Amino acid sequence: KNGFIMHPICVKPEMTIQELDALRKSCGFTGFPVTKDGKMEGELLGLVTKRDTDFLEERGSTPVSVAMTTRSELVTAEEGIELASANQLIRSSKKGKLP
Repeated sequence: KNGFIMHPICVKPEMTIQELDALRKSCGFTGFPVTKDGKMEGELLGLVTKRDTDFLEERGSTPVSVAMTTRSELVTAEEGIELASANQLIRSSKKGKLP
């Protein structure tokens, strides 16, 4: 069952895919919010998932900003949404994550 991640690890858009790979390996997560300053309180710019980066070859020089799904392409919900409503929104939008 889906749940809320209250304190996600956020990344900066300038982070390279190679650095993101190392972060994934160290923490076990595959998707990360991308914020302007890499902090949870920062402006949400997008979301980067393993699916976004699976086939990139220049991992050491490609920034997250090139691979991420931008905010305008995301389905989002307001803070405080009930879990059942969030799960319904995820199902109806056919998305795996809801920032």
